[in-house]
Amino acid sequence: MKKFLLLAAVVAAAFAGNAQELQLTKAWETAAPALANTRQSVMLDGQVLINNKVEGKIYAYNAEGATEWGVTGATASWPAISKDQAGNVIVRVDNSWPGNFMADTTIFKIFPAGGGEPIDVVGNIFVDFPEENGRMDYMGNAEGNLLEEGALYLVTAKSTGVMYVPFVEGEIDVDHIALIPATGATNIANSGSVVEPYEAADGTMHYMLYWRGINPYDMTLDEDKTEFTATAFTLPQKANLTGMKPFARDGKNLVIYSLKPADRNYGDGFAIAEMNAEAPLVTVEDTGKDLNNGGICTQWLDVIGDKVYQYAGANYIACYDIAGDEPEHTYAVCGAPAALFGMTNDWTPTEAPEMTLTDEGIYVWTSEPTNLNAGAVEFKVVQDHAWDVAYPANNYYIPVASEGEYTLFVTYNPETNEVTAQLEGAPLVIEDGLYLTGSFNGWEQENFANCIAFDEVEEGTFEAKADLAAGDEFKIIYPYDGGIMWFGGVDNASVGYYLITNDLLNTPTQLVDGANFKMENEGVYIIRVTSAPELKPLSITAPFEVEFIYYAPTAIENLNTENKADNTYYNLQGVKFNGKPAVPGIYINGGKKVIVK
Repeated sequence: MKKFLLLAAVVAAAFAGNAQELQLTKAWETAAPALANTRQSVMLDGQVLINNKVEGKIYAYNAEGATEWGVTGATASWPAISKDQAGNVIVRVDNSWPGNFMADTTIFKIFPAGGGEPIDVVGNIFVDFPEENGRMDYMGNAEGNLLEEGALYLVTAKSTGVMYVPFVEGEIDVDHIALIPATGATNIANSGSVVEPYEAADGTMHYMLYWRGINPYDMTLDEDKTEFTATAFTLPQKANLTGMKPFARDGKNLVIYSLKPADRNYGDGFAIAEMNAEAPLVTVEDTGKDLNNGGICTQWLDVIGDKVYQYAGANYIACYDIAGDEPEHTYAVCGAPAALFGMTNDWTPTEAPEMTLTDEGIYVWTSEPTNLNAGAVEFKVVQDHAWDVAYPANNYYIPVASEGEYTLFVTYNPETNEVTAQLEGAPLVIEDGLYLTGSFNGWEQENFANCIAFDEVEEGTFEAKADLAAGDEFKIIYPYDGGIMWFGGVDNASVGYYLITNDLLNTPTQLVDGANFKMENEGVYIIRVTSAPELKPLSITAPFEVEFIYYAPTAIENLNTENKADNTYYNLQGVKFNGKPAVPGIYINGGKKVIVK
């Protein structure tokens, strides 16, 4: 009989202790425009964008020099320019500095990441907070996607807090503009203040607040967006220049910032360091070029992937490559069918495509969309294009239910040797029901009449009642192609069963491959299986959750005749009712037997 494992969703887990020593190599340099006309820049992948207020145009700079990128039409505006996390570029085009952002006036233009005409943004940011209005020289990057749902965080020379300016579908949501206090931050009101949202190493959103004359603050925002909590931090040899950026890499929160030269105040050297570090991770030394051009103290720096971008005032624009220590080994994905892996022949490790090492120390690989016949995909991750070291021990096996176009995603963790994968495409839908099998029925999987069947209580959610003894092990299975697919669970130590204890009851557990569940205590349980809501219900590529709900003790004890606020009822066969049953009898309500009269 064929046995298949259920494919779990890919989870790329970051782990600490994997930091590689940073090294920077200059990739290119080009001349910069006059600083008085520009001042701020924004970096996209491969280029630096600068808004020239004299010409009313945005120029893109790369290794070949400058090319016209977009037209703002505003020739007397303050040249602030920013981007959101989706790559949309937003430019300030109002002609009101340092006055109000006037109602019914275009104050921003958004240039969509996918191209097309810029979008005019009209509004009055300070209509409800007139005392906050003041000179504002720069904008930090925006959070989210301004063309869908996002926000700018602004600070002015009069600010008593951070102005939260939400956007919905490219327009300012004026009804929800708010002034958010920054508890723990002092001396923030400055025309050069910038708030930079970024995803921290732990996956949460943080916000760096700074202007050139203060130590920066790392801030978090409460869920209701009513208060920032700010913690000041230091950076070794930090210069008083505007333009630094926070980012996460190798499990650490880092900042790229300007260095103070030994012999003067403003130079073009910069560094990358951890917050509160005693020394930088890497430095680029000052070349002697002064960045105090006319008293405008800026050097805009950013990190995108393995690239560093530098706008060194009116002097130059440069790009650097980040390199770490070369990995000791390479890892590649080798399997069948060959076309999915871009190979000529099945199982040929010398042809296998190499995986990419991420900043988190996880190797990843994604196939090109490939037409596959019904059957299966099998593969291993091989070290150094040879079979001497390969994972997992048995082939990673993924059934392909029907012909179609598929994409395979694979991850490999070199510290644990764990391989995860996901095959996306035409999903395999469970059509013949879910069943429970285990030690209680001799692991029956031929005759499903001898297994415990699940009932679909709502779309994508199945429930079964099981009378289990202490120590019973079991799997959740369903028939497929003459064999079975199974669900299971593993604990954090990868032990081959998941022990269901009292404290885990009612707690959803994501299902993974090839292990058993095991009950600690005897009793009658409701076992609920739910497919991930964001994916097609019951797809083989979807993760599932299982929930164990205490139903009743094995022996019938005293019946409870009290009315309960819980309006969920089951009959003694485990069938769920929508509300209190109309027919008198004995039912289960709130985990206890009750009499309905």
